[in-house]
Amino acid sequence: MYLDWSWLIPAVCCGLALLALMVRYPKVWLGVLLLGLPLFLTDTGKDISVTETISGGIYTISLFLWLMWRVGSSKPPLIRSWPDFLLVLFVVLAVGNVVIAKLNGTQLLGWGVDWSYFLLMLYYFPLREEFGKDERSFSQFIWLSGLSAVLMSGYSAYNFKNRMAENMVYAYQITASRSALLGPIFLLAICIGVAIVFHTNTKGKILTFAFLLINLAALVLTFTRTLWVFVFVCTGIIMLFLRFRQNLTLVVSSVTIAATAVALFYSFNPKLADIAVRLVQKRFASSTQLSGGDHSFETRLIEVSNAWNKVEQYPLGGSGLRAKFVTWQPIEGWHNTVSFVHIGYVGLIHKVGFPLALILFATLIGFTLRAVKNAFDLRNAWRSPLKRAVAFGVVAFFPALYVNVFMAGIFDQRYGNIMMAFLFTCVAICSQHVNDLRKKTVGTITP
Repeated sequence: MYLDWSWLIPAVCCGLALLALMVRYPKVWLGVLLLGLPLFLTDTGKDISVTETISGGIYTISLFLWLMWRVGSSKPPLIRSWPDFLLVLFVVLAVGNVVIAKLNGTQLLGWGVDWSYFLLMLYYFPLREEFGKDERSFSQFIWLSGLSAVLMSGYSAYNFKNRMAENMVYAYQITASRSALLGPIFLLAICIGVAIVFHTNTKGKILTFAFLLINLAALVLTFTRTLWVFVFVCTGIIMLFLRFRQNLTLVVSSVTIAATAVALFYSFNPKLADIAVRLVQKRFASSTQLSGGDHSFETRLIEVSNAWNKVEQYPLGGSGLRAKFVTWQPIEGWHNTVSFVHIGYVGLIHKVGFPLALILFATLIGFTLRAVKNAFDLRNAWRSPLKRAVAFGVVAFFPALYVNVFMAGIFDQRYGNIMMAFLFTCVAICSQHVNDLRKKTVGTITP
């Protein structure tokens, strides 16, 4: 069989160029990777495609080399808190899971791909080190991440349009063209955008407003009702940290924009607008029918029951990453062999066992507690408006993250681990800002 190796030389050249940037200009290296996330996170060809192999190799190998270089240098240690320690401990101990996976007949390549997703969480360390140096660096990080989110939104909308053109015959099939893959990232972008719009100048407000509209549109196109609801929940949490006047502005502007958008939609195409409203109503109405109506919920219950049977068999070591089990699919109407578990807490325990899963859960809880502390400590601190805003947006998103793990896995997906690396980075940088403010305050009071 003839293999096309024409991609090899360009791939090697790109890899060497990124490695050079990693050594000489780490921020540029990380910026390129951030802007490349739309393709890396959504490239889901059949099995493992060539582009997935190249992009995955670039993201994991460059990170591994950076970590080796950083550990071998004389700079301060990377691990600075107990959540940092638990995160590294989890990724390192997860390597031993390969033995269990092999004993259960899992292919090593599949296991390696799933383990490499955990490795993506460690991007937290280079992002924190390079973009946490000063205010300018952090601003660069937020705007690069924002641009990446806009590119993801555009790419998601483009794919939605193409799927509609290929598959749609009847109006009710609009939801079949959706992709919920990056929905949590759009929600996170909205949370941070809502907070930033009250902490920036006029130009920044205009750009942030456009950013919010783009991500809101992308989130709507996911047709994921849980994420829709959490837009209001997360916004409500942010409002707890804003002033009364800011909250009033937020409520009035949100209602005005929503009413204007609906009115324009109906005036432009009333038939399509009516269909869209009915689809939204149908999505929410199906949530009340836990048996026979909401097949996705029924699928999750059956799926987690079968996965839990495996957990009871192997509670300590799990069945191994990429381990499969048989479950009934009520939507398709047949039994299927699957590896992915929508309820991510059970899915992680099923694959790595209780001890390792608890380490990752504790890591997540640790960063959550730090995020809550940051938000309360920065309520009355305006020395860095951007960090103040990001602290509010991040703490508002954490409840949605916990619920989304329950609904859509997260732990064994690229976008989920990258998203957690971003959250951990923001929490750590804001926490350092809180510590710096405290030191300055103590220094001012001390005679």
